Amino acid sequence: MSPTGQLRGSRLSTIFLAALSLSIGWGIRGNFGHEYGAMIPGCLTAIVVCLLSGREDWRERVPYFAFFGALGWAFGGSISYMQVIAYTHSGHAPTQYYGFFCLFVIGALWGGMGGAGTALPGVMDRDRLTALFRPICWTFGAFFVLYCAFETVIGRWEANYNSGGLRHESPFYWFDADWIPAATALLAMFAFDLWRRRFQGAHWLAVYAVAGAAGGFVVQCLLRLLGLAGPLAALLVRRQGDAAYIVAKEGIPVEEAAESLVINWPQIFLDIPQHTGWIIGLIVAVCVYFAVHGEFRSGASLIVYMAAGWLIAFLLLPTLLGIRMTPPRSDDWAGILGLYIATLVWLWRNGLRPVFHASVTSAIIGGLGFSGAACIKLWLVALGNPTIESDAAVVAQWAHWQGANWHSFLEQSYGFINGIGIAVAMALLARRAGRVAGDPAQRRWTEVFCVAFVLFGLTFVNVFKNVPTWVNDYKIVPALMKAPLFPSIELSAAVWFNSVYALITLAGVALMLRHMRRPLAFVPPTWLGKGQLLYLVFLWMVVVANFERALPRFSEGRLITEWVIFVNAVVATVLIVTLLREGMHVPEEPERGLRGWACGNAVLGVAAVALAAFGMTWGVREIYGDAHAGHGGLHKRFGPEASWITQPLRRGEQHR
Repeated sequence: MSPTGQLRGSRLSTIFLAALSLSIGWGIRGNFGHEYGAMIPGCLTAIVVCLLSGREDWRERVPYFAFFGALGWAFGGSISYMQVIAYTHSGHAPTQYYGFFCLFVIGALWGGMGGAGTALPGVMDRDRLTALFRPICWTFGAFFVLYCAFETVIGRWEANYNSGGLRHESPFYWFDADWIPAATALLAMFAFDLWRRRFQGAHWLAVYAVAGAAGGFVVQCLLRLLGLAGPLAALLVRRQGDAAYIVAKEGIPVEEAAESLVINWPQIFLDIPQHTGWIIGLIVAVCVYFAVHGEFRSGASLIVYMAAGWLIAFLLLPTLLGIRMTPPRSDDWAGILGLYIATLVWLWRNGLRPVFHASVTSAIIGGLGFSGAACIKLWLVALGNPTIESDAAVVAQWAHWQGANWHSFLEQSYGFINGIGIAVAMALLARRAGRVAGDPAQRRWTEVFCVAFVLFGLTFVNVFKNVPTWVNDYKIVPALMKAPLFPSIELSAAVWFNSVYALITLAGVALMLRHMRRPLAFVPPTWLGKGQLLYLVFLWMVVVANFERALPRFSEGRLITEWVIFVNAVVATVLIVTLLREGMHVPEEPERGLRGWACGNAVLGVAAVALAAFGMTWGVREIYGDAHAGHGGLHKRFGPEASWITQPLRRGEQHR
């Protein structure tokens, strides 16, 4: 059999391994959470599709696939979705239609950004790809400075609010969203641009800043003199809740009820209203300066597009137009939507249309994956569900089934379906994208950076979360421990943990640098072998760390998570080793072009939205009718019983 025939014969296995990898990672992500946890499935799946692509030029870039695949999936990790899932369980028809549509949107944002990150190394030439690392490092550095600032100064201030569950009273609270990191990334690119231009024309930045601040101050004074400040504030400021409902329920004055609700702007605007004019003027002027004079080379424009897209969409949708997905929960979805649209625009404008189409394909399948997994879960939990089953004997028979960890089933099922989406998108891309060019010796340090990021950086930010769990939650590790033989040295568990990880990182980086000069015997000589080694080491690091997190309070309810993940990891280990052969390749067909792919995405997208919003809702309502399916709280988005009306976010009450 020819190498091509071998590849075609194993295509289903290829798709299965990609789907299994994302399922494993997404199941682990459920325990570690948020952006850091979401990078795990992205990294695993990107390595798989790279190695199984049949493209030797891709395999030589396996570190870049792992790195950018992880980053792509990270962006959706901050999106709040549990209340959206509750909408689909509610039994309230308008809320259910809305819930399944929103699940499609969330899944599409995850899959779209994940697909874009995974596909980028398969199309970009090496010079442009490796040039991205300079602005990325600047962004990471800015995030580190922000983290240090929060840990040393701002974080202690914020702790006064977080300790009592009152984070919505913080001056920087804005729809519980990550607007500060988005603004930090934009500022990092402004600083990078100045440095890249060797501060040429930087004096104009001061001129713009002073003029903008002065102009903002004058405008605010004029608005006050003309009596327009109050009407403008009434137009732009909205209370997040229904004051009339509170008045009817508690019998308090309407002014008091309104004042107890949070607004659609950061609290700091109410704390220092006399300074808002010059602050806004300053911000606008700085942005105008960089829009006019900024060059944003080395791929910095990508990060500018993404950060600006996040901020613009967040300002427009929930803030100005009042379009909120799950009030009072986070509206990060709006920022990620703007970021994704901006990413697609950047890809199109920069000649990376194959990445554009691969991203859209994975977005569509990802949207179907999240809404579809939720629908399948609701069908399965109908068996013996006491909300629709009146026979007590039947309910008792299915009690164990009903008590399973169905949320973990949802997560791993969604990961599996979205893994199929990534595999399909990358298979189409492998045939349509030409060979990637570039000198393999160009910026080789970026390969070390990628591997170090995956094996040491990505694992650290997730595994470190185990330490406070062991110390504070399970109380199985002492908070302070003395050094062996030296009782005067007493350090926290976190410091001991960090010291070990620092040594591992230093040793690992030193060995990789040594390998670049003189190859180490244990490292495979081929990129296929190196990719397999990277996959297996990373896979078992995160699988074992995930098990360690759950072990102190392990129960049979954890079998559907940790036991299944272990079994799947064993299967993935066998497949990643046995499916691949040197010399297997995929025939390139760039003459087929992208028009057919674009038309297919358009048709599939319309059908997918209709199926998710209407077909899945109909399928669930045929089983449950108007009954609440259980397996979660009852939340409604519309009507007088909507959660944002009956359970508003109020000052003095814990954040929900």
